[in-house]
Amino acid sequence: MPRSLARLKFKASTPVAPLRLPKRVPRNPALLEQKIRNQVLQLSKPAHLDMAVLVNPRWKNQPGDKKVMRRHKPHTLRDLADPNGHAKHGEIIYVFRHIRTNQIIYSLNELLEDYHLEQLPFIGKHSKPPTIRPDEWTPHCVVTFPSPEQGQSAFRKLREFRRLHEVSWDKTNPEWKQLKTKPRIRRIMDQKANMSADLAEVLRIQEADGKERQADIEENEKRAKEYLERKWPEIEALANAAQAAEREGDNVKWLRAQINNLAYQLKRAHNQNEADQKRLQAAKKSHESRLKKLEWAVRKSESFKKMQAKLDQEAELANKEGSLERLEKLRVETHSPKQKQELARLEKSFAAKTRQETRDDRVSRSILPPTLRNRPTAAWSLEGVEVKWADVYDAEFATDRWPESILHEQLALRKEREEVVYLRPEEYAETIEQEVPEIVAALQEQKRAEIEAKERAAAIARGEKGEAEKTGIWKFVPEIKNPFKRAEA
Repeated sequence: MPRSLARLKFKASTPVAPLRLPKRVPRNPALLEQKIRNQVLQLSKPAHLDMAVLVNPRWKNQPGDKKVMRRHKPHTLRDLADPNGHAKHGEIIYVFRHIRTNQIIYSLNELLEDYHLEQLPFIGKHSKPPTIRPDEWTPHCVVTFPSPEQGQSAFRKLREFRRLHEVSWDKTNPEWKQLKTKPRIRRIMDQKANMSADLAEVLRIQEADGKERQADIEENEKRAKEYLERKWPEIEALANAAQAAEREGDNVKWLRAQINNLAYQLKRAHNQNEADQKRLQAAKKSHESRLKKLEWAVRKSESFKKMQAKLDQEAELANKEGSLERLEKLRVETHSPKQKQELARLEKSFAAKTRQETRDDRVSRSILPPTLRNRPTAAWSLEGVEVKWADVYDAEFATDRWPESILHEQLALRKEREEVVYLRPEEYAETIEQEVPEIVAALQEQKRAEIEAKERAAAIARGEKGEAEKTGIWKFVPEIKNPFKRAEA
């Protein structure tokens, strides 16, 4: 069982089944009206009126309890921040606020549990709630990041900053020492304004760190490119020299023979003194090093040629005239599946062309030293970072500190509730009684239109069949009536 009950799998809420009417008009119209009335009643129920903030302990099956069907998924902040459910763990930070003390809790789950109270330090009597009550905690804001790593880093820094505000208040606000205990505790617990300033500072730090990382990535790629441009011609020269074998030092067979000869000389009795052994071992080591270097250059050269041939084949579409204009056009207007397949092929071809020009393939980068071969982690960016506030005016606590690329939006907490029209029981019944005849009349009109369309199509078909002109020998054959067909009055 996971530590967080909010990560349990819930039963998906079943949508209202579509209304299935009989093809023929039923003899009893009251039955049709009853079906339509039941459908209207089901559709009139609002989908979500209350938002769940706290985990219900009954969701977890206790030992010895019977296994019951999992309840429907509650309506949570995740339904507003990530309605499609594509966000990974860490990409969304949920911020909750205590409605009375303005204490702040950060969470990576959309529902709070008692273990979230471990974030709050004990600074005095009644400063730390014993348990989380759903009527005291409300959503404050939701922050969305483009990657889980960036979101988890921001989550860690936000908790550290909040901890410093609550523990080191005497350094930032020394005048609070003169206050009495209760007012001082209330001011320390109120982190509503500090939360906005902390979030703005964390995003500013990530922006500066992203620029530094991007500079490091560009410098690393520049050094790797210079190394590849300098090293590959040397490897090609060694491979060509080994294949030509014009000199003895470039002849692989001659080097192997020399190594075998030196190994034999090392075992001779008259070469057992220290000076001869040292001389022969140095010569053997030099030949072995040269042989390994030549063989490695030949292998790398062959692999490089195979990879270049493969990239040439993949980049064939990109090398055609007008392919770039076609790619830009398809990116703007892509509708049919055939166009999507063509766009995917063109993008793959242009990617292969880019790898070929920049020597960014696996074989080309295999000769790099480890410091250049391992790519640094991707730079963090504030593009795609969104902050959705329950009250947008809370962002004004850090007006001049927000990065320019941050997008602030309103968190639609009451959207579903505002769209629901609340009626008295008698008004609700009257509205239902008005809608049912309207739907029945619309269905009858639709049925009448379908019948008229069928009759019109049948008349057109009969007219075309009667006017069909006979051809060939059938022109001279008289029309014979079917004696088995019933006579018409």
